[in-house]
Amino acid sequence: MTNKEFISWRSRLGLSQEAAADLLGVHRITIVKWEISIFKISRQTQLACLACELAYIAADQFVKDHPSPLNNFSLKNHSEGQGRQRIREGILNEGKNILKKPILITLLPESFIHLNSASAKQESQYDQY
Repeated sequence: MTNKEFISWRSRLGLSQEAAADLLGVHRITIVKWEISIFKISRQTQLACLACELAYIAADQFVKDHPSPLNNFSLKNHSEGQGRQRIREGILNEGKNILKKPILITLLPESFIHLNSASAKQESQYDQY
């Protein structure tokens, strides 16, 4: 994962540097150093990014497929936002689907896991860090 791919990942998930740091369990300065290529991004961090992206995709798609029945726009947005957050936290913190329904995931071509093979070969050197 290059610094540009990491920045793109953070942007797709709508995360600030602080939020990304909290999610990945690092200091914000580490995020800054990854983004300006001072630190190389380890394979473990890449896998954590993948897990986070899958959780975000799953939550967004589930809420999109099961919209809130509320008529009030503000309440509906709040309810759906809370639902997304609960799903993400269940996947990321508890390692399970907290719903009683299956969660299907459709991956877009620009998702992190669709890196080209040249990028994947380059990543293997980062595992040494």
